[in-house]
Amino acid sequence: MTSDLHLERTGSGVSVLFVHGLDSSGEVWSRVVERLGDHRCITVDLPGHGSSPTSERPADYERDALLRDLDGILDDIDRPVVLVGHSLGGYLGMAYAITRPDVLDGLVLVASGPGFRDPDARERWNTQVRRGVPDYGISEIAAGVAFHTDSLVIDRMSEITIPVTLLIGDHDTAYLGANDYMQRKLPHARRITVEGARHYVMRSHPDDVAASIRSITTSLEA
Repeated sequence: MTSDLHLERTGSGVSVLFVHGLDSSGEVWSRVVERLGDHRCITVDLPGHGSSPTSERPADYERDALLRDLDGILDDIDRPVVLVGHSLGGYLGMAYAITRPDVLDGLVLVASGPGFRDPDARERWNTQVRRGVPDYGISEIAAGVAFHTDSLVIDRMSEITIPVTLLIGDHDTAYLGANDYMQRKLPHARRITVEGARHYVMRSHPDDVAASIRSITTSLEA
């Protein structure tokens, strides 16, 4: 679906690809992008989200299909490139770095998690996503972007060798434990805990998110 996905591109400089989470869109990054005028910022709307089309094929929302969508975007982006992902977007960023280890130069994981090793925990998560559909602004089929079917990321996250920044709000209780775990397991990660922030750190604290991105892009330019 890559050619059909909605993209917004602004600025010039080091490339930064922003990937949003479930029931969101590239617009969620607008306040951060405003602060990064000296970067080439690319935001994407995932399938069935924002201004991107809704496919009727469940396979188009599976992780491997989403990673292929990112392939099509990243093929047209000059290196170095940093992927910034929120929640699901951060999970996809880790999956991308694991399965395509020579494409990305850095990751910023905003309020993200590594998925689940326990099959029962995965099914509880998937059930929670299904139950939330009536409250989402997306279709039931598009919610499939958030389903977990294996433990690829949590099992292989130690293979990620590029610089990683973990950004988490101190009030984001659902993801604090996941960030504790990722901080231990990711070999090149640093963690930033933002006081007073909840899950949508990029909306409430865009300066902190922009600064975390700059800390990586500046090192890439050195």
